[in-house]
Amino acid sequence: MDYEMEELVPLVGRLAKKYNGLESTSVTYEKAEQFMGAVLYCIREAGAAGGDTTVMAEGLSAEQAYEIGAACVREKVKAALALYHEILPVFSAYGNRCLEDTFLKGMPEFFKWYDAEFEPHNTILTLDYPVLKDLSGSLGIDRIYDFLECIRLEQEFLRQFSAEYIRRALEEYDIEYQEMIGNLCEIVLADAIKRLLPQKPFTEYLADSLGEIALRLKYAKIQKL
Repeated sequence: MDYEMEELVPLVGRLAKKYNGLESTSVTYEKAEQFMGAVLYCIREAGAAGGDTTVMAEGLSAEQAYEIGAACVREKVKAALALYHEILPVFSAYGNRCLEDTFLKGMPEFFKWYDAEFEPHNTILTLDYPVLKDLSGSLGIDRIYDFLECIRLEQEFLRQFSAEYIRRALEEYDIEYQEMIGNLCEIVLADAIKRLLPQKPFTEYLADSLGEIALRLKYAKIQKL
């Protein structure tokens, strides 16, 4: 989705004018750089929404691609907020402060301050809790949505075990697990396999995804520990 600068600059100017209350397109270099990042982010969103068919292949102008992408960003914000509220009623950090602070304190701040129009590429949060998916390739609402989807899967997996067992497994891993920065599922999974399948190598039971692991444990009718 390579557009010429001549097509992108007017979009940056439009954002600058709106940012200044329609009075001027004059902004600092830093702000201009921010608005260009916003334009490019939205255009990439439009390309991602089109699947294998790129925006350029469809013959859309930069302005059309930007408008489509901006709409995609707004819709993804709504979807992420809905996902957050879906997880919230059944969420448990099992005493781990990093997970608790990231999800219960950080996420509301993100939705409060996220600027989908002028800075959609700003993730805002550091997302200190480490999920099992590499999120380094995404920014803004994309990273937040992927993070929330990981948390949804993790919570679903952890609910296959009793809270008492999870806390015991975490404490055996780290006596100060409340303050540690580590993935809870990774620790609980390793402990469960060690206890349930001691006669075989650990690596034989690693699945490609957390969802597959959860389903295997669930449908094998393993009793809660």
